[in-house]
Amino acid sequence: SNSIIFAVVSFGGFLGIGEKYHPIPWSGLDYQKDADGYVVNYTKQQLKDGPADSLEELTRNDGLGYRDRTYDYYQAPRYW
Repeated sequence: SNSIIFAVVSFGGFLGIGEKYHPIPWSGLDYQKDADGYVVNYTKQQLKDGPADSLEELTRNDGLGYRDRTYDYYQAPRYW
C-alpha cells in the first residue's frame, strides 16, 4: 500500500556498535518548526522499554510483525 507504518529511532550504541533500533508509531511523531525536527511525546524510559531489534528484523515481512507490536505497546490508534 506504500504506507509508512512506523518511524525508527536508534540509540544505545557507540559508533554504530550495540545500537538498538526502536520502531515508534508514525502518528507519534510531531513536526515542530521551532525545533526544526520531529518530536515524540514518549519518555526515554518508554522508548528504552519498547520494541527494539535490528533493522533486518524490523523490516522482515514488510514490518507487519513489528507494526502490531509497536502499536500495541504505545497504544496508538490503528490506521488499518
